[in-house]
Amino acid sequence: MSTRAFIVTIAMASILVHPGMRDPSSPAPGPGSVYDASGFPGPDASVQINACVARVIENGGGTCDARALQGTRVMSQQVTVGSATAYAKHIGVTLLLPETAVWKWHLTDGVSCGIYQFSSSSIVGEQPGGGGNRMVITASGGSRMDSLYCTAGEPSDGAFYVRAQGFAVENYENGSTFTNGVIHIRGIADQSSFTRIFGENYHGDVWHIDSACCGAKFDAVQGISNGGPGGGVPLTIGSNTANTHSISFYDSTFNEPGIGDANIVVGGGARTFGINFYNAYMEGNGVRDPKTSMVYVAVGVGPIHFFGGTANTEERSMTDTKAVFENHGHELDLYSFEATNTTVGIRDASANVTVPVWSWSGNLGSIPSHSTRRPEVNR
Repeated sequence: MSTRAFIVTIAMASILVHPGMRDPSSPAPGPGSVYDASGFPGPDASVQINACVARVIENGGGTCDARALQGTRVMSQQVTVGSATAYAKHIGVTLLLPETAVWKWHLTDGVSCGIYQFSSSSIVGEQPGGGGNRMVITASGGSRMDSLYCTAGEPSDGAFYVRAQGFAVENYENGSTFTNGVIHIRGIADQSSFTRIFGENYHGDVWHIDSACCGAKFDAVQGISNGGPGGGVPLTIGSNTANTHSISFYDSTFNEPGIGDANIVVGGGARTFGINFYNAYMEGNGVRDPKTSMVYVAVGVGPIHFFGGTANTEERSMTDTKAVFENHGHELDLYSFEATNTTVGIRDASANVTVPVWSWSGNLGSIPSHSTRRPEVNR
């Protein structure tokens, strides 16, 4: 073999083993590596991603890169990010999402999610918040699922730490049902974060947060239903079986509840307390529901805190009496909140008071600072 031929052969061999072109079935490069999900075999993207995540865990942690799985993808399996075993062994997993894709599930067992996220994992999309998200998780008609996106949160999983960002979760199919909304958060602890996630369900609830605590953060998230019959609650917090406390929502939006539903429902009795909203924004469902309050705090709940924000009841004028807040819990604290198209800011059944909206510019007004347990603040 000539010297030139030998050099060309060596160069070709180095190209074949370049990490970016690695055969997924070849020996693992070790922890911290990036694996391309599109290079794994399988009849659809969900099978490929699950194989990719399994390889990441098998080799001590790393990243499953699914960014090449763009376009519309029909998914046959629940995608599971991480595992109880990975968490127990201190193995971290990251799933990278495409910029533009529609991942669609049709599962009918009533308990599966589209994406099921375990502790010590991150799901990272780079899409913006609100309706600008173009990475969409959805379902076809006739699906029966727990939700489209959920966290694991089983007692056997231990404390639960996750990050999820930059994607949309949507259901427009009248024939699909979700036991716990389209986004189901449970078992979350210590600074877990959910950022720029857009949730929309035209035929039921959107966000269900069953158990979370200790600094978990929801930043620039959104929940929207259809505002009419068959719609649901954009955000439901609390359960009767687990604690939800010390969590915060920043610059988030919850709009268009179904008729007879509030925008935000906080329940769970004494298990739910220390819920903080900073600059929340809410819209009603037009003139179709002049009686249902926008935020409903149930018996035994609290304290619940709102720091700034705006609510538009979407009723006809300031003469309407749709309340923004209705409190039956231990304590509702409110600071510097604006409201439009209503005269009633708070109906506080626990304090036996009604707090009006102070009109100052047409249909726009302010709700005075209020605290259920400190009457001296309510002046």
